[in-house]
Amino acid sequence: MGFSDIGLRHIVDVDGQLLGIDAGVIDTSALLARANRPSDRQLWVVRAGERFLLQSKQRIHLSEDEVLFFETTAVNSWHAANLLAA
Repeated sequence: MGFSDIGLRHIVDVDGQLLGIDAGVIDTSALLARANRPSDRQLWVVRAGERFLLQSKQRIHLSEDEVLFFETTAVNSWHAANLLAA
């Protein structure tokens, strides 16, 4: 039985938690809510080892052919890390 057999067309990973999502598009705040993460967290998409910051309320197009990986960070921790790197 595949994921499509139970109504889950898209699989995403948020901080190591796998989620099944039927919709082809989801915004960042809805994804944070589905993953039970605080709404004030920053959401990053991870592709080929690189992290890309997503904007608040940004729409994310999901693929049926791949699992998308996301990480969250507290707003202050990201800013502090950038200051240390500079």
